[in-house]
Amino acid sequence: MGKTIHSHQTQRVAPPLNMNIKQKRIERLLAELAKQPMCRHDMAKFLGVSVVFVSKYITELREDNLIYIESYERTDGKPRSFYRSGNQPDAPKLEPLTSKVLQRAYRERVKKKCNPRNFTPRMDIAASWMMNEC
Repeated sequence: MGKTIHSHQTQRVAPPLNMNIKQKRIERLLAELAKQPMCRHDMAKFLGVSVVFVSKYITELREDNLIYIESYERTDGKPRSFYRSGNQPDAPKLEPLTSKVLQRAYRERVKKKCNPRNFTPRMDIAASWMMNEC
């Protein structure tokens, strides 16, 4: 005999809504990538989802040969990939930066953060108590 479902038990069926939303996002993304190249962060902003979701979409689309890497841009030493819709070979990767260049950039960032003119000393409560200045 068949299974009976009691009134306090409900049978859960996953709606196809999630698949439709994902498919619509991918279609919107492919249409936009046909117009202009985008990086992961641009795609996430465009779709209104996190970069994690976009990374999963990119993996699927690249496996299906629907998108390719059109170019790379270097930002803070790490190259950023720009994707475009189509089935073409990826752009050649950028050469890695030398340690000398990376160290120079690091020193410049540290100099900007540690500007001695912006330093304002704070009163040490323990020291002022010991000196009876409170």
